[in-house]
Amino acid sequence: MRPTFEAEVSDHRLFGFVAEYSFIPIKSTMKSIKSLSIAMVISLAVFSACQSDSKPSAPPPPEAAPPPSPKPEMYLFLVAVDKLNLREQSNKNGKVITQFAEGEFVEGTGEISTNKEENTLRDIPYNEPYFKVISTTPEQHQGWAYSAALEPVYAGPRSTAPDLGRLSSFSIFLKTLKTDKLESGKKAIDFAKTHFATASGTLADAAFIMLQNFLSRMEMSGNFYTLTESNQWADTDYEAIWNETFDMNKYPLTKSLAENGFRLEVGEGMIFPIVDWIRLSDFFAGKVTPPMKAYLLQSATEQKDNAYDDGGIIIGLDTLAEEPSSGKNSTSKTLILCEKRKPGNRNVGFATPF
Repeated sequence: MRPTFEAEVSDHRLFGFVAEYSFIPIKSTMKSIKSLSIAMVISLAVFSACQSDSKPSAPPPPEAAPPPSPKPEMYLFLVAVDKLNLREQSNKNGKVITQFAEGEFVEGTGEISTNKEENTLRDIPYNEPYFKVISTTPEQHQGWAYSAALEPVYAGPRSTAPDLGRLSSFSIFLKTLKTDKLESGKKAIDFAKTHFATASGTLADAAFIMLQNFLSRMEMSGNFYTLTESNQWADTDYEAIWNETFDMNKYPLTKSLAENGFRLEVGEGMIFPIVDWIRLSDFFAGKVTPPMKAYLLQSATEQKDNAYDDGGIIIGLDTLAEEPSSGKNSTSKTLILCEKRKPGNRNVGFATPF
């Protein structure tokens, strides 16, 4: 809306300004005309500014896309299963060139197959592509290997690649250990502490990855939860584990678990062992590269949070006992009730009509 000014000049509209006619002395009239002129200039300036503001502003120039990350010069993988086939084509029907033994290292070219295939490794189903790799043996066999059977340990310039000889020694040693034997954890940790005490950078990164993968395999395949199931736990133990104040030296079992790289967690009414990320972080955090250090510290922080909860509905036995198990309000559906173990809550998970 344009501004309206009143002046003592005439009874008509002039550029949108309203003026009233009146009889006044000439001097006063000239003064009024001068005032009108000033008002017109100001008004025109405001009008011009309003017109300028009403014009759509030009869109800002698009931000330049960040340059793509350079492709790593070298990829290094650890073969995680025995007798891994290297094939000419990226499918299970491809001709086998050679086989890799568990613990060998291969280099990746960065090429990934467009197809994926289902496979089961150590009782775990996968649906993954193939990676094109080259053996690190003098023959330098090249072909396609199933990616789920390869554990990445390095990607970057060849000039900063970890010492393959030292990693191979660690790998050979780990092959002598059985993942279903609790004492294997301590042996693996002691080897790492002895042989990588002065390691740094990418060598420390790779050593940590290898140790962490080995301990994780122990956690998954060792069935060590059966050991904690047979232990007689006090109610105060549940509370201490939940609050991260439990003394691992309290029982011979828990002392042995701690020595072999495990700590205790509580959830779903159970106490079970998991890999002690905090202990791994204490040893490797000062040796690894900054990105790996951030990962280690974050993993240790997350482990301190009690996240073992499946989000299930928790209903106390006393409350449930008051609910009718049959009748017009009941349903044939069955709800699986689980719990998040908390101090003083000793209810168990079970199925019941709901």
